[in-house]
Amino acid sequence: MGPLTRTRSNPRHDKPKLYLFCQHLVAQERFLRLLKRTEFQIVANSELRPPEPDLEDPESPSHDNLVIIDGSDFQTTLEFVRSLHFEHSGLHLLVLLPKLEDAITYPLLRLGVKGLLLYRLAPRELARAATQVASGAYWVPRDLLNRFVESILPELSGCKSLDSEVGISRREREVLDLLLDNLSNKEIASKLFVTERTIKFHVSNLLGKFHVQRRADLIVLWMQRSTAFPWLTRDLGRPLSAHVN
Repeated sequence: MGPLTRTRSNPRHDKPKLYLFCQHLVAQERFLRLLKRTEFQIVANSELRPPEPDLEDPESPSHDNLVIIDGSDFQTTLEFVRSLHFEHSGLHLLVLLPKLEDAITYPLLRLGVKGLLLYRLAPRELARAATQVASGAYWVPRDLLNRFVESILPELSGCKSLDSEVGISRREREVLDLLLDNLSNKEIASKLFVTERTIKFHVSNLLGKFHVQRRADLIVLWMQRSTAFPWLTRDLGRPLSAHVN
């Protein structure tokens, strides 16, 4: 059947698919038990290697599906994540890790991973994290995400790029550009000569339109879809820019 050998699946094909990649069978069974409480049709595989790049194949990951990866072997996981984005852009990725060190998590976030979860938290959080990441939200510890944002801001100066499918007003575009410069609501209000309450309203609307919960999430989303970096352009597909109404 190829690299995506089905070991668990739900007969209801209307359910969203979840692809679990875990090389250790005991751990795989544990993760499968934890994921049974979700509404996914689960496909499990014991090898971390790229699937055939055939999106017409029902066994192959396609746009908007969720992939959960056991990241115990970091280098193999990193290459696997890179190949998934190259062959199957649009997948939502959640990586399970033994520890969340910056040297490990930053490269994964650069490649579009939206979920990072410690093994020890899997019994309590895996099902909820899977549901959140599949919806397009981020599942990354706040302190880690904030450190990552601080590390990438100097690289991203002057680059304004986000999803072309999201319609925003001209005022929201102005607020977004200043928010992506990591300015506070008070600083943005001062620059645009409006009240801080008005900026809070626009920021809340922007977070909702881009389906994220925090300002840091929006900055990371911006970075992951930026056209300024060759490795992201290759992995994430054609350039994207915000559509302004």
